Amino acid sequence: MSIIPDTISWQIQLFYVAHLAFAFLLGAVIGWEREHAGKEAGIRTFGCISMGSAAFSILSPLLGFADNSRIAAQIVLGIGFLGSGLFVRTGDKPSGLTTAASLWVSAAVGMAVGFSLYFLATGLAAITAMSLYLPSVRAWKRVSKKKKRRIKAEAKRVETK
Repeated sequence: MSIIPDTISWQIQLFYVAHLAFAFLLGAVIGWEREHAGKEAGIRTFGCISMGSAAFSILSPLLGFADNSRIAAQIVLGIGFLGSGLFVRTGDKPSGLTTAASLWVSAAVGMAVGFSLYFLATGLAAITAMSLYLPSVRAWKRVSKKKKRRIKAEAKRVETK
């Protein structure tokens, strides 16, 4: 006895594989920037997180006994736990928060694809990738105050030594 209905044809399953490939691609777009920035989590990690979230989102209604909201909540919880391992505190400065946050968004992209919300998934991936790339744009560097704060903090640290 199978828990998945026998009415799911190979064509529908092939359509689900296309969903997974699309989710991987969108996650990889986000991961490309992280890999380009030299971070540990990159294209494969973000693609697999997005694809895995899509797979769980596809499987949950097919199984019949799992509520979609419960599956989504567990994805959010699990990725939050995984993301918490990505950031560390070095002295007074945390690092890896952006990678952890973008990993969490990558899971949301996969869930959107899994629930057939393609435009939402594409927009979310594009906005996330753009927000990750933005700090490397010259105009952004002039507007951002992070560098100025870092220079002041280092100068203060040198004075105290």
